Parts: sequence; structure tokens; C-alpha cells
Amino acid sequence: MNKKFLAIAVSAAMLAPAFASADVKLFGRVQVEYNVEDSDATGVDSVQAVDDNAGQSRIGIQFSEKLGGGLTAFGKAEFRIDPADNSSGGTNGTAESVSGALGQRDVHVGLKSSWGSLAAGSFNSPYKTAGGVKWDPWTATHLQARRAGGMSGGTGIGGHNGFMRNTIYYTSPNVNGFQAQFAIAPDETNADATENIVDGDNDYSLALQYKNGPWHAIFAHNRNNNPSAMDDETLTKVGLRWNSGAITLAGQYEVIKDADRAASGFTPGDNNTGQDYHAGTVGAGQNDADILWLNGQYKAGNNIFTLSWGNTDVDGTGANPDADYDYWAVGVIHKFSKQTRIFGGYTQTDGDNNGNANDRDAWSVGIRKDF
Repeated sequence: MNKKFLAIAVSAAMLAPAFASADVKLFGRVQVEYNVEDSDATGVDSVQAVDDNAGQSRIGIQFSEKLGGGLTAFGKAEFRIDPADNSSGGTNGTAESVSGALGQRDVHVGLKSSWGSLAAGSFNSPYKTAGGVKWDPWTATHLQARRAGGMSGGTGIGGHNGFMRNTIYYTSPNVNGFQAQFAIAPDETNADATENIVDGDNDYSLALQYKNGPWHAIFAHNRNNNPSAMDDETLTKVGLRWNSGAITLAGQYEVIKDADRAASGFTPGDNNTGQDYHAGTVGAGQNDADILWLNGQYKAGNNIFTLSWGNTDVDGTGANPDADYDYWAVGVIHKFSKQTRIFGGYTQTDGDNNGNANDRDAWSVGIRKDF
């Protein structure tokens, strides 16, 4: 058994009496896909895998306690698990040691009342969860838009992949459909986020959302304080979603300026090996990018038919050339219940990096169980 998981389980058992007066909930998710992928990045066709390559599987606990006077204490401890090969995924498609299989996701604690909520710890950023990963039906599958030409990626503070560490997070109350989120990391030390050791980072992410009937509008902005000579990296996006009956339509538009870590990983066109594909990402080197993503869904009974399209236009500088990527994905999700689904589909990214092709296509089928 994974030693980290065993330690968490033992700690939870020891702390159980302390939670006797609190509302504690165990939750989790397990997802496994079978996919076949062709990619210019790997240089190998028909690469097969059975995995949870995008890290959808997880386990965690949520807890809350009413303190009186309208005040509630709350918290969350969530960890990534890998049901396919018990590894942390590694880099370039190579598995790392078993000890890395249990990775930290959201872990935080805070207070909430009529004035909103205030918490500290590790979080999904407001930029990531306003629209973004919440709207893409293929998030954390081989069919997802992020890093494939439809959305920014990023394992640091920016984009739609990473987590904000060492962070203070405020969520406002809902006022006539409007709600705001603001997160700041006074001393960000998350992997791939540029750290300003002298002055502290004060990296921040904010979002303003409006919901009214079938409409959901979002605005989000992100800044990564860069201590080097280049300007601070910024990401800004707007989005709109409409849901009425069986039909859902959504779209968002991102503008990335002076990218340093927004989509850290591989610069567009890099001939990386392995199955991880990073077409359409914006690498270090003062790159700018515009990213558009559109999605339509049609629900018929327990089935959701969905079609996505995206485009990433990279304006590179120096050694990083201009690049353009078109992404699309089509498939169906069948829900046996709210907690159990199967899914399948096809995705393609058509990439042109300074005249060099950087294409990828993949078929994927999978099953997901929530609990």
C-alpha cells in the first residue's frame, strides 16, 4: 500500500474524535481511459494507453462546523490518486516512482458567514474555475481543450492546470447574481511559478461571475509577478454560457501577455516525447497569445452529445516562433446516474509552428465513478 496514503488514513482515524462535533464528508473519484493517439510530438503513431493521464481521479475529505452567530468553519483536504499505474505520471509520458502517486490538490481551511468566505492554503485559482475547466465537458480526459489548442495550460499560477499554493482566498456573497473571487499568494513557491525572493510575489487571480436564469457570464484576470527583466505575465479572459433545456452553448476568449509560466511545459513545436501533448501552449520567452474556445452540448435522456472547437494564435519572440493551432473534439457522455458515467470521443489538433506541422489526433473511451 502507498505509504503516504496509509499515513493519511491513520491520521484521519486518530483525528476522528476531534471531528465528532463537525460535519465530515469523505469523497472521491476514479477515472480510467483507454486511448489511441497519433502525435507529431511523439513521432510514433497508434500509441495505446490505459490511464488517468490528466489526473481526474482523487480522494479527500470536506469538513465544516457551525460556530454560532452565523459563523461556520470549513476546510478541505484533497489528493490526486492514479488508478492505472500507481505513479505520479512523470514527465514526457514516463512514470515516476510509486511514492509520487498521491499528490496534493486542494488543501485549505477557513471561515464563512454572510460577508462571504475567507480561507488559506492551496486552491484551484479563480481564473481556472471561472468558465474554463468547469465548462469543458472533457476536462481531465484525453479529449480536453487545455494544452491542446483550446485553452491555456500551466502548472504554475497561471492557466487552467495548476494550483495556487501559499494562498489567501476570498469569495464574496452572491448579490443579485454577481459573485467575486480573489486569491493572492504573498510568497508563491508552487512549481513552475516564477518566485520573487526579494520582494515576495503577491501573485494574484480574480474572477467576477454573473448568473441569471440561463445565462452565466465571467471575467477573470491573473498576474504572475516576474522578477526578471521582462514584464509581469498576465492572463485575461471573458466568457459566456447559455443553458436552456437540452441545449448548452459556451465560449471563452483568453489574452495572454508576456508569458513566462502560463502554460509551462513545452514551447509550441517542441519535439517532446511521450504521450503528454502540449500543442498550443505558450512557453517562456515573452510570448503573447490569443485563445478562443467554443462548445455546444445537446442532452437526450441520459446522453450528452458535445462538440468543441478552439484556436490558439501565438505571437512569439526571439527563439520562440509564431504558431497557430486549431483544436476540435466530438463525443458522447452517457450518465447511468449522477455518480457514474461512461464516455467516448475523438479529438484533433492541427498545428502550424513557423511552417512546421505539429499535429495530434486521439480516440478515447473511459469510465468515471464519483463517490
